[in-house]
Amino acid sequence: MNIQKAVRFVEAHGTELEKYRVHFLLGKERNDEIPLRRLRSLQNGDGGFPYKDEKGKATCVNDTNNNLRLMAEFELDKSDVCRKAVEYLFKIQREDGNWNENEVVIQYNPPIWDNPNNPRITMWLTADITNVLIQLGYRNSPAVQKATAFLLRNRDNEGKFAGPLHSTWISIGVFGQLQGSNSDIVKSALNVIEQNTEKLKDGAGDFTWCLECFYHAGIPRENPVAKRCIAELINLQQENGLWVSADGEEYTIFTTLNALKVLKWYKVWLLRYELWCESESIAWKQCHFAYVMFSGKHHD
Repeated sequence: MNIQKAVRFVEAHGTELEKYRVHFLLGKERNDEIPLRRLRSLQNGDGGFPYKDEKGKATCVNDTNNNLRLMAEFELDKSDVCRKAVEYLFKIQREDGNWNENEVVIQYNPPIWDNPNNPRITMWLTADITNVLIQLGYRNSPAVQKATAFLLRNRDNEGKFAGPLHSTWISIGVFGQLQGSNSDIVKSALNVIEQNTEKLKDGAGDFTWCLECFYHAGIPRENPVAKRCIAELINLQQENGLWVSADGEEYTIFTTLNALKVLKWYKVWLLRYELWCESESIAWKQCHFAYVMFSGKHHD
């Protein structure tokens, strides 16, 4: 695994916000105004965020939640931008506890994951919003309580949540945070993921998403399912240092940043450093860089 190549690519080709993400991840920079300036410029009057983050377009529920996830990552949960976005999601939650995509986005011919009124999409979207709301400190809110009840009503006897496999791994994040990683709900859902790992069709994108949910659920890297996902993700890094998404080239930097993030959370950078430096002295410089970047120190 080559951390240096990935970081250098983001620094050379990323947007201002993407460069800030990698610097924030590496502990090199903390300036809340950089992400807040970008987010305020995009936020619609209703508190949501426009489709594909294209200013002037109608609010997209999925993109609103994606921006809230960024705010959780940047620890911006107390900001006015975050509060407005959360209030928007509270306002549009359906009576039975789920969230559906804004029907207006159909005019943009969206991909299937942004398609309104698709029950399969509603399931994973509801799980994903709930997961992020808990991270932002709303675990005891009526919205989260209604949403978790909805998710549990749509869970089979084997522990699989309805909809695509995404619904199940995201729900691991939800119920791991609420009930702990040893809860029956989490253990049965993990078993479902273990039996269906080959169905993670988006490669790096799916593995990073799984690991992010596992991490928030408190699942350790020694867990067999987490261990396999980590190994698969490491092996998916390209020669140029990047991780690619099945969704297209435009998501390469996004996927690379998410891979770096979850692998740092799971301390894989440090783990690789220890393994390489025990067995291959020739790899010292690269290992040292990975370890130093993990520790947040400067290395020439």
